[in-house]
Amino acid sequence: MTFIMKLDWKEYNVDLEALQVHLKSLYPNLDGCAAGRELSLIFFEEPSQEDKDAVVALWESIDAEHEMVASYKSQAQRIEEKMAKKESGKAKLLALGLTEDEVAALIG
Repeated sequence: MTFIMKLDWKEYNVDLEALQVHLKSLYPNLDGCAAGRELSLIFFEEPSQEDKDAVVALWESIDAEHEMVASYKSQAQRIEEKMAKKESGKAKLLALGLTEDEVAALIG
C-alpha cells in the first residue's frame, strides 16, 4: 500500500530530481516525488514516525542558499541548453565538412 507524505512547497524552486536522488539514498522505501503547490513524497509503505520526522527536518533545512536550490533549472532553461547543444553539434559537423542536408539528416 502506498503512502503519500505532503509538505508545503518552498517560496523558491528546488531541484526535485536532486532531492529525489538524495531521499532515495536515505529511504529506499521512497518511490518518488512530485511537486505542484506542495511536495508529495510517495512511499511504497508508510515510513516510521522517526523517518517522517527526519524527512520533514531535511526538507526544512533546504533554504534559498542550498545546493538543491542553486542547481534548479526551469523547463525553459533545460530546453535552451538542449537547443544550444544541438546547435553546437551542428556547427561541429559543418566544420568537419558535412553539408547542411547531411547535418539535418543526422541531427534533425
